[in-house]
Amino acid sequence: IKPPSFAYTAMHGIGFPFAKQVFETFDLPPFLAVPEQKEADPTFPTVPFPNPEEKGALDLAKKFAADNNCDIVVANDPDADRLAVAEKDRSTGEWTVFHGDQIGTMLGLWIWEQIGSKSDKPVSMCVSTVSSKMLAEIARREGFLVEETLTGFKWIGSRSAALQAEGKRNLFGYEEAIGFACGDVIFDKDGVSAMAVLSELALYVYRERGMSLKDHMQSLYDKYGEFVSHNGYYFINDHSVVATIMDRLRCNGTYKMDVGPYEIESICDLGEPGYDSAKPDKKPTLPTSNSSPMMTLRFTNGCVIQLRPSGTEPKFKYYIEMKGQPGVPRDVVEKELKTMVGIVLDKLLEPEKNGLKKV
Repeated sequence: IKPPSFAYTAMHGIGFPFAKQVFETFDLPPFLAVPEQKEADPTFPTVPFPNPEEKGALDLAKKFAADNNCDIVVANDPDADRLAVAEKDRSTGEWTVFHGDQIGTMLGLWIWEQIGSKSDKPVSMCVSTVSSKMLAEIARREGFLVEETLTGFKWIGSRSAALQAEGKRNLFGYEEAIGFACGDVIFDKDGVSAMAVLSELALYVYRERGMSLKDHMQSLYDKYGEFVSHNGYYFINDHSVVATIMDRLRCNGTYKMDVGPYEIESICDLGEPGYDSAKPDKKPTLPTSNSSPMMTLRFTNGCVIQLRPSGTEPKFKYYIEMKGQPGVPRDVVEKELKTMVGIVLDKLLEPEKNGLKKV
């Protein structure tokens, strides 16, 4: 099929000259830049909030792309350290906005295929613990290492550097909040280089595989299984309930291994003093914290639930992902996850009793 054309937005930030340069360096076809958002402007006049993840932030770029027959929108945030991607269906005109885990999975596998699989050193990649487990499943199947870190690139970057120092070739790191570090030179998120690598991948799948990015992502789900997520948060009126909830989950250190009808395979508690049922010594490898505890529950049915209070807002966050077996349709996995979410959040957090409020 015809190769894709690209529209770019700097979202009133500093990305444009660097994006132009990286497209030239990677020998990619020139993109069209959204003129209203091309130059740096600290008042951000065309967006309600200059974050590519926010609802409506890509609307102007999508309209510009449609008007100029561009297939893919690539967007940086104002300081150009993050990357958002959207694609227009050539048949229907409908847009797919890829979430951070999908971009991270596509980038990680592409880098493995192009560089990692040919490496003479063992290959590693790092992801934040609240990101999807899909790249780790791909790594398990294909033969490289994916390590989880705490949230934030100070953790992803430092662990990437440590793995490299240990003799591995750490080729990629990402977090679901559209932050990506491509390559083994600088272990920090960079939206400009990530955009070039993603665009290179897009050109390849269009030209060589005759499919769109959306179809390519679906082919990965077909091969490795559907990964369906359900993330959200409750508002906390009284912050003391955080300790109440976490203490009840710990059960005086005995940790119940089921939630209603669902059996737990392993529990990792990163509050003090820390606990990991999957480790022989029961001690977690990730750092523990009393002020920002996090608990991960892995269930025998393939579901992973992570619970943590926000360190900066009055919120109790949850990250839930269900892994389907290869060949099981997405709607079946979604239905199973929806049923489970309704039961486990109520039993784990007791929202009504603890005064937790949904938006």
